[in-house]
This record gives sequence, structure tokens and C-alpha cells, in this order.
Amino acid sequence: MKVAIKSLLKILDADLHKGDFDFFVCSIKTSVQDNSDSIAFIDDKNITKESIKFKAKSCITSSTFVDDLDHFQNILVSKNPRLSFARLTGLFSSNLSKKVDIKVAQNSFVDSGAELGKNVCIGNYCTIEKNVSIGDNTTIGHNVTIYSGSRIGSNVSISSGVIIGSQGFGFARDDNYWVHIHHLGGVIIGDYSHIGSNTCIDRGTLDNTVIGNNVIIDNSVHIAHNVNIGHNTAIAAKVGVAGSTSIGKRCQIGGMVGIFGHLKICDNVVVTPKSNVYRSINSPGHYTSLFPILPHSLWKKVSILLAKLDKIRNLLKK
Repeated sequence: MKVAIKSLLKILDADLHKGDFDFFVCSIKTSVQDNSDSIAFIDDKNITKESIKFKAKSCITSSTFVDDLDHFQNILVSKNPRLSFARLTGLFSSNLSKKVDIKVAQNSFVDSGAELGKNVCIGNYCTIEKNVSIGDNTTIGHNVTIYSGSRIGSNVSISSGVIIGSQGFGFARDDNYWVHIHHLGGVIIGDYSHIGSNTCIDRGTLDNTVIGNNVIIDNSVHIAHNVNIGHNTAIAAKVGVAGSTSIGKRCQIGGMVGIFGHLKICDNVVVTPKSNVYRSINSPGHYTSLFPILPHSLWKKVSILLAKLDKIRNLLKK
């Protein structure tokens, strides 16, 4: 694939600081082993220093690094280089030329009662049950299970190993036995969302579990029954969201965060990695609930003091 610099400028919303509008770019590289017709993505000081060794004649960067990149023949400047890089990877993606009306691997099972839109691709060893609807241009990886009652939007990407619509973790105690609460709701996933590998999204108990539009969820995330996630929210790997919690729009949830059930998190909240959210968050902003790393010997002393905080408080009151 060859793309002229003048075409890239429109696609990437960039300006040509220096170079030839008619120069053709064939690939994306950021290494010494790249080719002269490659384009490098540079948004870091360390890469800027190494780039003198690159064979690539073109680069896309921000105005911050332009003065240090004069050794490139073509310099494209973007106000948001990372966004331009994302568009660039989409342009060179090999999957773009492989869309068909419906492509289902022969070893996958799609129930006759399921509805598939246009340009849907389903990988190997998938199971799509009845009463499932999948929108146009949605791609489903290998070993994915989508249970009855799930509705997937258009332009959704579902990675391998994902399970959507499984029974939630709901039980009632009868003396020494657990009685399962059957979950009768479904799962709704909005348009342009991404679900990472081995993520599990449980169906609702009575109402639906709802994932909004343009929600991106990383690998190995658990979304419990009746969770509601607002549009444009991002959730990193190994996050667990307990049942009936509502997360607002444009939130960012860091890796390994644990979110308790029946909480409400408002719009525009950022939760840092490994935090525990045990109460609702009603004001936008950054939130953290963890200790910085300490030498083990010091942590043991701190943990003893933590266990005695209640006694210390009472003594201070007296």
C-alpha cells in the first residue's frame, strides 16, 4: 500500500513542516530496521534522540520535537500526534481490505435465530445463541460466546475469549445451601465499542447490563450484572465492577481497580490503578485509594500502626 504525503496530511489532520507532497509512504516503523519509505511516529524525547539512526525519511510528530528532527526529509506536524498515529494504523491495517457481507468461520456456531448485520466477521470456535443481534461492521475474535438476549451494536470489536451474557453471580442462602438467582435480563453493547480478550460481561438480573457507545474495555475485565457504563469511558485490564454499579461518561478506570456494587460514579472521573472504590463518586476529578510502595520493613511498622488507629484515636479524644 502506498499513500502520498499530501493524502496523509488530510487523513491525519496534520501540516507539512518540511518535505515533498508527492513522496509516497508504504508502512509505519519506529526502529533502526525500518525502510526509507516508512513513516516514523515520534512523541517522546528518547525516541527523538534515537531517530538519527532511522532509515525512514518521513515522520509524524508534534511541534515540540520539530527542531530536533531536521534529519528527516518529510516532517508532518500534528496537534495530536497520538490521534494521528491511531488513524495511521487504521489506514495500514490489513483487515480493511477483508470485509465481506458476512464471514463466519466453519467451526463456529451461529443459531438461526441470531441476527447478523452487514460486514460481520466471526472467528473460529465461536457460539452465537438465538435472540442475539450483531450490528454492521462488527468483528468477533476466536472462542467468543455470546448468550441469548445480547445486543451488540455496529462497528464493535470483540477480542478472543470474550463471554457476553453469562449468568451473574447472584445467590440466596437457604440454611447451608446456596440457591441460584436466575438472571433474566440481557446485555446491550453500544456502537464503536471495543471489548478486550477474556473479558466477561454478565447479563442483568431483570433489566439489562448496558455498555455505552465508544466504550473501550481492556483484557481480563469483569463486568457484573446490571452494570451501566456511559459513553466514551475507558477501562484498563483486570478491573472488576460489582453488580448494579453505574459508571458515567468519559471516565477512565485504571488497571486492577475494584469497584463495589450498587455505587454511582459521575461523568469525567479518573480512578488510578489498584484503587478500591467503595463509595459513590459525585464530583468529577482524579481519585486514588492506595499507599505508595514502601520498603517491606517499613510497611510492617505502618501496618501495625494502621491496626491500632482506632485505639490511637480514642486516646487522642481523651
